[in-house]
Amino acid sequence: MPLILEETVPVPKVLDTQRIYEGKIINLRVDDVELTQGHRTRVEVVEHRGGVAIAAAPAPGGVVLVRQYRHATGHAVWEVPAGKIDPGEAPAVTARRELEEETGFRCERLRRLWSFFTSPGFCNELIHLFVAEGLTVGSPRPDLDELIEVKVFDLEQAWAMVLRDELPDAKTQIALAWLRGAVVT
Repeated sequence: MPLILEETVPVPKVLDTQRIYEGKIINLRVDDVELTQGHRTRVEVVEHRGGVAIAAAPAPGGVVLVRQYRHATGHAVWEVPAGKIDPGEAPAVTARRELEEETGFRCERLRRLWSFFTSPGFCNELIHLFVAEGLTVGSPRPDLDELIEVKVFDLEQAWAMVLRDELPDAKTQIALAWLRGAVVT
């Protein structure tokens, strides 16, 4: 489902684009732009295919979180199951795949909640948030480069971790806030 934003602010004119880096997860480009008032500037843009995050509650008042080492942060981080969208893959397909690979859980129903940009000041990464309902237990099948710990938390215990600054992942904070305000069956 494409993201549709109403354009009420004038869009700068792109005069030139320079590709700096192309990788398997991100690309980096620098755009030379002319702002509507005539000022020129260079804008660095990180390009990302986008990803999914899944709020999964196997029982009312619970939530499935995974912990894995995130090299960019230098820490192991508790997160909701999540992953990047493969080329040509629909976000819902990615969500089902990532939920099963990372946690082993399968879901009867997958419902899209909304999408959000992670850091729109410099990155176009768009995360599609889903809720997985009707969960059944299975065996995780993480990728070869992933070492993942899976745990079902009490929702209020997980939220307390956010409040103590022990769960700094934004997509997880958003999912937990939604779960705290929603009834998931």
